[in-house]
Amino acid sequence: METINRDTFKDHELFAEIMKKESHHNHEIVDEGHGARWKEDPDVCKLVDDMGGLNNIVRLFFSLGITKNSEEWRQLYRDIGYSLYGYWEIFYWDMNNKDAADYRSDC
Repeated sequence: METINRDTFKDHELFAEIMKKESHHNHEIVDEGHGARWKEDPDVCKLVDDMGGLNNIVRLFFSLGITKNSEEWRQLYRDIGYSLYGYWEIFYWDMNNKDAADYRSDC
């Protein structure tokens, strides 16, 4: 597993926006031979499995009013080791997040 410096993406067509808007956390980015992804937290992955999968957690988030622009939702996806491309699609592509342009970090 290779750790990737965030500066690698500063001029990337899609990922530069993630790096700019999400500079408030230092979640590690890795490449295990299949492209850049957030480094997974095995404890969070086990918790997701114990709760019956990601869809159950997403439904819970919706019921609590937690949106894709919430830090909790984004941190979950980082902690399960989501790929940067998939993360961009879910949180930054307006086709999947109509309020993507409104995201502001907590800091």
